Amino acid sequence: MKILFIIPPFLSEEKAFTHTPQVVLYLGMAYLSAFLKHEKYEVHIIDAIAEGLSKQALLKKVAEIKPAVVGLTSPTQQIYDAAVVAKEIKDMFPEIKTIIGGYHASALPEQTLKEFNSFDYLLYGEGELTLPELLAAITTDKDDILKNIKGIVYRDGNRIIVNPPRPYIDINVLPMPDFDGFNLNLYKPFYTFFNKKLLELPIMTSRGCPYNCVFCFRTNGKSVRYRNLQSVIDEIKRDIEIYHISHLLFVDETFTLSMKRADALCDELIRTGINKQITWGCETRADLVDEALLKKMKQAGCRFISYGADSGDQEILNYAEKSMKVHDIKNAVQWTKQAGIDVYTNYVIGLPYDTVDTINKTIDFAIGLDPTGLSFTILTPFPGTEVVVMAENGVGGLKILSYDWRDYGKQLGSALELEKISRKQLEKLQRKAYLKFYTNPRKIATMFKTVGLRAIISYLSYR
Repeated sequence: MKILFIIPPFLSEEKAFTHTPQVVLYLGMAYLSAFLKHEKYEVHIIDAIAEGLSKQALLKKVAEIKPAVVGLTSPTQQIYDAAVVAKEIKDMFPEIKTIIGGYHASALPEQTLKEFNSFDYLLYGEGELTLPELLAAITTDKDDILKNIKGIVYRDGNRIIVNPPRPYIDINVLPMPDFDGFNLNLYKPFYTFFNKKLLELPIMTSRGCPYNCVFCFRTNGKSVRYRNLQSVIDEIKRDIEIYHISHLLFVDETFTLSMKRADALCDELIRTGINKQITWGCETRADLVDEALLKKMKQAGCRFISYGADSGDQEILNYAEKSMKVHDIKNAVQWTKQAGIDVYTNYVIGLPYDTVDTINKTIDFAIGLDPTGLSFTILTPFPGTEVVVMAENGVGGLKILSYDWRDYGKQLGSALELEKISRKQLEKLQRKAYLKFYTNPRKIATMFKTVGLRAIISYLSYR
């Protein structure tokens, strides 16, 4: 049985540039591929974004593969694109079954299937155990099996049936992710847009996040599950030997959540000599590093760290339930630079109770820290987040402007504003921040390295 996974193309040119060119391949899809191949399914993958495919070119490839089932994944901003692709596929091949998964599907499982009739089934939560069960039911045409599969939504005539969620899995049962279906040469390393010599793969050592930031939807739950460190080392060795990687991106939500464990992993990278073969980067919290750990990470091959700083105003951080202090951000950036590691900081404009003054304070704070690079996104009321509830109740001055998912871009969009700060003002403040930082002669090269010329031109010409 042929299974085709699709990452849909951007069907709007206006939206395409809001995602930077350093596309990271979908690790979740690589895990699903590994599971299905173990069950003897024939798996194909089309990443239309990385491959630069138009809708017509994508449909041509679908016709050539002739799958029995198509699985699509989508963030919120692209759910319409996924639905259009699914509809076109079903118009051409009515017998093909379509399954939607990913962030948006997990946040709004029932609503997504109601809203888009081109999806036959929806998979929410972790899919590695759920998808093989669903495919078995589809293959045998036994609809009565569907009611017993946890973590799916399906149609029963005109009714939408939402099955109970599947408990979070023990991630140590996962096989190594299968990257064979991806054209690895098409992916750009994170934060190193022009360094084509670096071949990067993502790797996960834990799932889950225990924090309560109001702008996040925890797709992997609040309970953190860790992989055995030896399995992590074995996977890295496999990636070096089989895929010839030169760089790794740790995609854990908070890489140093357990500083002791991060230290132990660094020890293993050093002991095995992996630190001499590859470099790597990660994302973590500023209050979960210290000078000793950062020095160890540098020795173990760490080249960059990205911190979610979010605001330079302590009250705003508190309102966002960030559970972090401004001085933690200052210390982390300083220590990271002293360790010889590139440091990137990420901020959100338009957080609950933000004012023009607090946003300007954040801009000055961010630039004053002088990181390698930074980003300023505009708060987006993503489904499943506390921000949605706050905005619908007018808390913190938040105001939702649109429920059209195509407007839900973090860099550019039009989904939210504040009662006292219009969307246009938020965009002006965002642009001011970027221009103030990246027009510094020392930062221009970083801008082009991490974003790319086309995205810069498109951003500056937007509206």
